[in-house]
Amino acid sequence: MLSPRNGLVASIAILLAATAPALANWEGTEWGMSPTAALAALEGATSHIPTEAEQYDYDGSRYSPLVKQSRSIEGVAGEVTLLFDADDSLKFVVFNPDDTAQCDALGDALLERYGSAEPTGFGTTEIYNWEDNGDIVRFTNSPDAGFCNLNYSAS
Repeated sequence: MLSPRNGLVASIAILLAATAPALANWEGTEWGMSPTAALAALEGATSHIPTEAEQYDYDGSRYSPLVKQSRSIEGVAGEVTLLFDADDSLKFVVFNPDDTAQCDALGDALLERYGSAEPTGFGTTEIYNWEDNGDIVRFTNSPDAGFCNLNYSAS
């Protein structure tokens, strides 16, 4: 089973490695907004000072998890992590359920919300991509790895 730190790294890796993007203005936030603006937009969100291990370098850019929020999405409790680039501009939102056993329920709710989609992935890992208002919603379920996440980013 993945540790929380490795889970975040895996979440980000899958998010950035896929070719499709995710959701534009997520839950009162707007892509490109600062961490301060995101904190003001999200009730109960907190600042996060990431360790070096939590930083993610991809394709010449560094993304930092600077804002976190406990919340439920589609009835599944978990943690939302907002990732910002070097200019403190919001680029990605990652949701990880508290209990990966709830991943199938989250996937079913997302299929109901966004419609059917043909999963991609490998082995028992399923990756779903939806476009929503010009952005992409990406859901990854990998039960054998104990990995489940939902990602949003601008297209």
